[in-house]
Parts: sequence; structure tokens; C-alpha cells
Amino acid sequence: MRAFKPRNSNTHCLRCLLRREICICPILPNVQTQTEFLILRHLSEAERPSNTGRLINLAMPNAQIISWGGGTRVALSPLDDEMLQSPGTWLLWPDGPDTKRDLMPPRRIVVLDATWRQARRLYHRTPTLWSLPRLVLPSPERLRNRLRDQHRADGMSTLEAVAASLALIEGAEVAEPLEKLYDEVVRRTRVLRWGAKSF
Repeated sequence: MRAFKPRNSNTHCLRCLLRREICICPILPNVQTQTEFLILRHLSEAERPSNTGRLINLAMPNAQIISWGGGTRVALSPLDDEMLQSPGTWLLWPDGPDTKRDLMPPRRIVVLDATWRQARRLYHRTPTLWSLPRLVLPSPERLRNRLRDQHRADGMSTLEAVAASLALIEGAEVAEPLEKLYDEVVRRTRVLRWGAKSF
């Protein structure tokens, strides 16, 4: 697990963890949703500025982050199986049969916020997730700049995946502020790294 140095409040915003020059907090949207999102974030993602699960938690009142992973070396509370098994809870997962949404839309979506390798490992170690109905997203249609390289055709950031889920369940207009937020974070990060017109 890669270690990240503690953030300096003089150089980084301690809320969004981005550098002060590109802090996104003043323009964070307030995205109200009927669907609850439970973000199971791997411990190694917690201090990464490129972690977009944090932005979901900041922009969506109906989202919650739970720290997860790290193996037996880390003393985390076990996941609440009762919560995961409550009616209407689905798993956002790229593989396997897509559960039909004809009867009742999901009330809660469980999202694994990790690299694909970490997510697969955590999934296989958590039997409660195996029986959940799955929400399978189509591969992203448009090319876009990203914070991290994707090694799968259907790969996307956690923020993109949640936005795509919302578009399917509650409509594109609900998801649009999250799409715009992601693109703006990427734009500001690229400006900081390589220089471009200021924002």
C-alpha cells in the first residue's frame, strides 16, 4: 500500500485534498438524489488527491463513505452485513448479468472505490456482496481526459461511475452536475501540471 504524506494546509485544501490553487470546494454542486450511495473506499485511496469518491461524498448529501480494505493489518470495523442485505441494495459492478430494473429501482447502490485489482480482491473477500443484484454500466461512449489512466475499455473513475448510475436510475439531468464536476477537476489538474489558460 502506497503511503501519502500528510497534507499541508498551506498548500492543500484539507476538505477536497486538491492543491489550494485548484481547490474545487467553492463550486461543488449539491446533488439531491432519491438513491443512496454507499462508497466502500479502500484505505489506500483515502489520501489520494485523485480519489473522486471523496467528491461524491462532498457533493451528494445522500452518499456515505466507509473505509475498507487493508487486510488484517488494519483494525477496521467489519462491514454491516445487515445494511448491505437490506431490500433495494444493489452492487455497482462491471461484470456479470445486469439485473433487470423493470419492477423496482434500487434504493441503495454499493460502490467499490478502489483500483480494479483492489476492488476484485475486496469483492472476493466479502461474500455478502456476491448475492446483491448488480447494476452493470455500459462502457463510456465519449473520450474524455481523466485523472488516471484506465486499463479497461469500461474503466472509469468512481465519480464517473456514480454519475452514469444516476443517469440510468434518475435521469441525465440529475447526473449532469457530477459529470461537469469531474471534467472541471480534470481540467484544473491539467492546468496545474502542464500549464494552460487559468480558470
